[in-house]
Amino acid sequence: MKINNLNKIDKKNKVFFKDFDVKYKPSSVLILIFLSNGSEEILFLKRSDDLVLHKGEICFPGGSYEYFDQDLLNTAYREVEEEAGIKRDNINVLSSLDDEITRTGFIIKPFVGIINKKVKIKIDNKEIVEYFKLPIKVLKDNKNIRYFYFAGKNNKLEKKVSFSIDGRIIWGATANILNQFLNKV
Repeated sequence: MKINNLNKIDKKNKVFFKDFDVKYKPSSVLILIFLSNGSEEILFLKRSDDLVLHKGEICFPGGSYEYFDQDLLNTAYREVEEEAGIKRDNINVLSSLDDEITRTGFIIKPFVGIINKKVKIKIDNKEIVEYFKLPIKVLKDNKNIRYFYFAGKNNKLEKKVSFSIDGRIIWGATANILNQFLNKV
């Protein structure tokens, strides 16, 4: 698989707060693809168990929009630097994906970016307690994809994707965004 296939993703580099339904808290994430040694790997973070929301979950770098961010791409850049120590100058943002609405009241704008040089990842050890990278080819391997079912609105049975790799479970909004990305590359 070649990252060049990302040109299939809708090119929308800036999304503004006013574009969102006000009943959801706007936020953004960056799917960071590291190109090294002929491999394409995605960065994942693990959230602290001490947080109020999404404690202990695996996520992409990102977070909530703040009034000084100007737009959601700047939110993503700010959060990546806060959580993983990666500066915006090291990220080549290619595009964005469709919004993801969470059951906890967030609407997430995912952006896709490439890092093609060596950068040092330095997690904040407050919100984020661990990081790891997974090759895209491993994420696309059907043996790592799981589905779970739950009762949704009006007790209607809903099916959601998740990923189980090396004892780590990627589920929820992160899994939905990852699945959207994997279906485009």
